[in-house]
Amino acid sequence: MESISQKLKSFLPDHPAKIYPSAKRCIYCGSTENLSDEHIIPFGMGGQMVIPKASCKACSGLSSAFEGTCLRTMFGPLRMLYDLPSYRKKSRPKKLPLKVKIDSKDDWTKMDVEQTDYPFLVLFPIFQLPDLLSGKVTVDGRDAKTNKLWIRGASASQGFFSHMDTLIAKLGVHAVMPEAKAHVEEFCLMLAKIGHAYANAEIGCDKFEPLLTSALLRKDLSNRADFIGGLGRDEAPSSALHELSVHDHNNLVVVRIRLLAKLGTPTYYVVAGRRFL
Repeated sequence: MESISQKLKSFLPDHPAKIYPSAKRCIYCGSTENLSDEHIIPFGMGGQMVIPKASCKACSGLSSAFEGTCLRTMFGPLRMLYDLPSYRKKSRPKKLPLKVKIDSKDDWTKMDVEQTDYPFLVLFPIFQLPDLLSGKVTVDGRDAKTNKLWIRGASASQGFFSHMDTLIAKLGVHAVMPEAKAHVEEFCLMLAKIGHAYANAEIGCDKFEPLLTSALLRKDLSNRADFIGGLGRDEAPSSALHELSVHDHNNLVVVRIRLLAKLGTPTYYVVAGRRFL
């Protein structure tokens, strides 16, 4: 009989591998020194689309920082649950701290629980379409902030709320409180990086004027609403791990991104650049 762990590993499909032609220069700053391969979607999310020799040491460090924050915090428990790739898989903790209330009158405290027992929340920011696509002008929330989140609970063995009840009984506590944090700025930078890299890979750097390099190099998301947004509504789960596609809209290069689409996550749109006439 297939174990719970085996079922979880097979639940998420593999992301199709694709190796693009070598860029031979940094697709972010243009440098030709100390180039490394660039995963369009992070390796830690199962991404297997690679542009060889496409990121210099400095730019690789920048992207690794904000991607690493997302991978460790927003998606850390999920990556452990579904056994998504890691360069340091052996260092993954066997237990995770869970907020519990021992008795109804007690304060909340932390208790270490087995990783397979851990009930975790999956968070994605919710945005409206980028202003460059909708034609509207966002007055509030132009930067990388949002007060709306797509939130789902997940567990290793059963429905989330049934699992919560089972876990409360197993731990002998009055209540448990799963926690999660959305690092919206880092997540938006990751979307910008994916959109920029995918546009470069699919249509070529000489075919469009990039609009996201300044935001990525300076970590400047003050005009996030112009370039990065989403559908702002729920969607049905997909059969794919991730969904990526590039489209033209009024001479704009637009990348559609849906990460972990198998889980029914939101769709995002990134305006990566303007086509050269």
